[in-house]
Amino acid sequence: MMGRIGLLLLCAVLLLWQPLNFAVEASSSLTTLGMRGVIGVVELVLHGAVAAVSAAAGWALWQASPAGPKLARAAVIAIAVVGVQSLYSTALPSSVFPADRLPLAILTVAHSAVWLAYLRRSARIHALENPAAVTASTPLSR
Repeated sequence: MMGRIGLLLLCAVLLLWQPLNFAVEASSSLTTLGMRGVIGVVELVLHGAVAAVSAAAGWALWQASPAGPKLARAAVIAIAVVGVQSLYSTALPSSVFPADRLPLAILTVAHSAVWLAYLRRSARIHALENPAAVTASTPLSR
């Protein structure tokens, strides 16, 4: 049962949370993008690409695609990189106090590490990646 909940939660994070997070960031940045310059545009496009990869990974996992776990790993790593980058060096609007950067960076990396551990340990994920290796006795509840 826990494996199914974990997979649904990961799909929700990838398919819903990240794109919504990007939508909020984009809507707050678009009006001032002209004064933020090329760096702001590049950063916003990069964040949009991460949100797109995240949504694709969430959908691939939801559809039980064999490519889903690899795409999810890439998305989770990209989410961590972009999250830490936006805390320490951003041309986009940010409301993070300097004293909060390190704890938020640690939480961001820890969040991604937990999902990477789940992707590594889950029997459901292994069954998606290696459908031939699954037998009738393989528990898919982890």
